[in-house]
Amino acid sequence: MKLSVSQLAATMNNRFEHLLVSIDEAVILSGQKTEKQRTYEDSEQAEARRELLFVEEVAIKNREEMNQKKNLFLQQVEAEFHVSLINDLAKSIRDTDYVLKKVLGLDPLIGKLLDVLYTESCSISRLEAIIIQLDWLEQGLIKFVKQPKYRRVDTRGKPIIIETLRQALSFIGIESLRTLLPALISKRGLPARSEMFPELANHMWEYTLGSAKACRAIAEKEGSKWYLGYNMGMFSTMGRNAIAKMYLKAFDGKLREKVIEARKKNNPVQAKALATLLPSHKYLITLWTKYADQLTSDLVGQFKCRWLMIGIGFEDYTRIQEISYQYVKSKNLHPLTDLLFRCQGYMQFKMMKANGLMSKQTSMLYLRNFGIVSDDVVLLMKTNLTGLEINIPEHHTPPKALTE
Repeated sequence: MKLSVSQLAATMNNRFEHLLVSIDEAVILSGQKTEKQRTYEDSEQAEARRELLFVEEVAIKNREEMNQKKNLFLQQVEAEFHVSLINDLAKSIRDTDYVLKKVLGLDPLIGKLLDVLYTESCSISRLEAIIIQLDWLEQGLIKFVKQPKYRRVDTRGKPIIIETLRQALSFIGIESLRTLLPALISKRGLPARSEMFPELANHMWEYTLGSAKACRAIAEKEGSKWYLGYNMGMFSTMGRNAIAKMYLKAFDGKLREKVIEARKKNNPVQAKALATLLPSHKYLITLWTKYADQLTSDLVGQFKCRWLMIGIGFEDYTRIQEISYQYVKSKNLHPLTDLLFRCQGYMQFKMMKANGLMSKQTSMLYLRNFGIVSDDVVLLMKTNLTGLEINIPEHHTPPKALTE
């Protein structure tokens, strides 16, 4: 039976959510075999299994039935544990000030910085006065310009040594800072690499940067201000990042609490089952689906931007009830919401296609569902969506404040 475009899109969107956390999870969901599974099947161990005698097969079947019952019990324990954990997280997620400062390590002052950055009156002095209050950003900029690829000489051929924030800002130049600063701010909020979800941080950054670059390219094509689109993409995953960090941190604490509780109640079976639990991609995705868009909107709202008016775009994004461009158009949402919806759809397609998770025919239907037309595809295929291009002249002279 053929799936409708909306059903197909829902299946693919779910596959993408799994891809963000783990390629293997997305591969299994697509009905394919992972590299590990293929390796196993090619091994002698798998060959031997195929040659088992009938009696052994019956024994294995019985064992599998017992394991199934055991798994059902574990699933029940996992579900009950996550109900308690999600209730705790729901309270924390509502405290946007805590999430911004303690979870993401950001400051509302960033809104003032972004406002200054895109005005015609932007200057190195004005940027310095704000950034000097954000230690991590000051250090990040100095570290950035000390990379070997950005080593430069002055007009007399002498190497430029950069030690201060002002030197770093002058060296990069205002036009390049307009691209670099939002990226450094966004990257700070990424979840740390974890044993359970080792691919999550890289996949989140690929999705974030790609969405930002795509929004910039399409905004320029459509005659809109590029920096509004770019920042929409760059801050579009703040909610997801915060939730992933909170989930991983809260999981361990809640697990210890529940194991101790089970032991006190003299329930060793429950305690043993709890001790086997690990962070689950399924429950993380559930949290994203329920809270991420609203949290992103609330976090951007904390910046209180007056010039960089992207907040309304995120507010309208929370009103999207169906993942379909037809629906987005029918609700007459903000142009920035429309832009982000399309560009995130393109990045989802791009990342799934790159990992062999989407056929050519499905790709065409999927892109149509996100309102991506052939002109957009041509433009975005020519755009570097995976790298941050920061142009610093080979022979350096202090830049003047650039205007739009």
